[in-house]
Amino acid sequence: MLRSPAAELKLADFVVEFLAEQNINAVFLVPGGGSMHLCDALARNGKVEFVPTHHEQSAAIAAEAYARVTGGVGCVFVTTGPGGTNAMTAVAGSWIESIPLLVISGQVKRSDLKRESGVRQRGVQEVDVISMVKPITKYAKLVENPNDIRFELERALQIAVSGRKGPVWLDIPLDVQSTSIDPQLLRSGLAPERPCHAPQSVVLGVIDQINNAHRPVLLVGHGVRL
Repeated sequence: MLRSPAAELKLADFVVEFLAEQNINAVFLVPGGGSMHLCDALARNGKVEFVPTHHEQSAAIAAEAYARVTGGVGCVFVTTGPGGTNAMTAVAGSWIESIPLLVISGQVKRSDLKRESGVRQRGVQEVDVISMVKPITKYAKLVENPNDIRFELERALQIAVSGRKGPVWLDIPLDVQSTSIDPQLLRSGLAPERPCHAPQSVVLGVIDQINNAHRPVLLVGHGVRL
């Protein structure tokens, strides 16, 4: 039996279509050469609003505010190098405030990555942003295999909204963004859902302490609203 030709799609187009399917209706960004395919896909998609700003810090803070207002996930596209480092302030804020935020950054081509060469930089504006943001994200990954894109997107989003919510970061090299993929052959990254509720004994214990207190004081943080 002959197999029909694969319906190939540029990876950047798959990323934006995936966001639309997840009801992420707006992406905040500063266009740059390192993220050119992502930005082009966003402009052509039509289902997701692109909101350009004058600075990556503004874009990321706006995405954080979007998540707060909508109750969904904020998303921001940034370019490589200073584009990524400029967004870190908002990522740190999202980390502390438990705000689900998806940052997708452009990166230099895989052939230009410095890796273990010992030099500080090979590609244009190359910065190892993943190492920098790992302490302030729930998940951070450089996506080098185009066939892992669905896996990494699903995994990152699931981690962002599970348990104590927070920011996640995917770094996608320029040549990976432009690669043609067959969406039907991509593996899933969804893990089985695990309940994250406190045991009933803990809840009842807290209620007893409040009921038995003469002058109870509650320090209510943003997590209660979330």
